Amino acid sequence: MSPDHEISRKLIAPCGLDCSRCVGCSAGNVAEHARIIADTLGANFHNYAGRLASFNPAMNSYPQFRELLDSLSNPSCDGCRSENRTCLPQCNVSDCVKERNIEFCFECEEFPGCGRTGLPEPLLARWEKNNRIMQKLGVDGYIELQARKPRYP
Repeated sequence: MSPDHEISRKLIAPCGLDCSRCVGCSAGNVAEHARIIADTLGANFHNYAGRLASFNPAMNSYPQFRELLDSLSNPSCDGCRSENRTCLPQCNVSDCVKERNIEFCFECEEFPGCGRTGLPEPLLARWEKNNRIMQKLGVDGYIELQARKPRYP
């Protein structure tokens, strides 16, 4: 298994959400790409954006873009498997899988009938769907499937 694959597996939440592609994940792809863009533009690009606006009017929005870029570059969540998770305070899934000494919900004897997730209804449906796919394809197959889909469909 490649090191990147291992990181991806650690960033698949026990509910099946892919933390690695979440805008709030500090170790995620969005943060990594945002840091690359910010580094490529450099700290002084705002000086150039003003001049470039004469032939690219979108550059007038650079201050707002930079604010968003800086925010995406520095998210505060380390993923659902960390102690520093910020996703859903009412979610009980991470604590539950630790208590049961399993990695994903589908491995639990109570799945899918568990009533302890704390997830709101729309996410509860995704939780069950994600875990059923992992159950069928295996975690590695699920990760490969996730990599081909947009994070926010």
